[in-house]
Amino acid sequence: MADRPPTDPPGALVIADRVVEKIATRAALNVDGVVRHQDTVGSLLGAAGDRLGIGADLPRATVDSTGRARRLSLTVALAWPSEVTRLTREIRSRVADELEEYTGDRPVRVDVTVRHLVPRGEVSRRKNGYIDLPALADADTRAESHRLEEETS
Repeated sequence: MADRPPTDPPGALVIADRVVEKIATRAALNVDGVVRHQDTVGSLLGAAGDRLGIGADLPRATVDSTGRARRLSLTVALAWPSEVTRLTREIRSRVADELEEYTGDRPVRVDVTVRHLVPRGEVSRRKNGYIDLPALADADTRAESHRLEEETS
């Protein structure tokens, strides 16, 4: 019997929607102006709030991969002031590019919803090993207040 090429490939790589959502969320955070945000309600409800879409941590991604086409919805918080239209365009492009790079599959659609605008003064980018320091004006005011308290006591 002659060797015949197999009709189906021996296996397939399946990337779970949850993985795609994580990649999309990370890609969105790489756009300057997109910030992490959690509603007070979200911190109280935890995972239940995430499932209901109430007060969830942002950015948040959901994938609709019915059929052969993958669609992605992103909900984000942006620093304000910012050029919202330009940022949402950049988010769409960055997310689609990174998904294609990491999964080999480009989504046919990336929808971006801006849920919150966070004033730039309230935005803090926290990194491991770093702490947020008060603004210099705040530190000077506190030092002066502390000095006055010591003088009056």
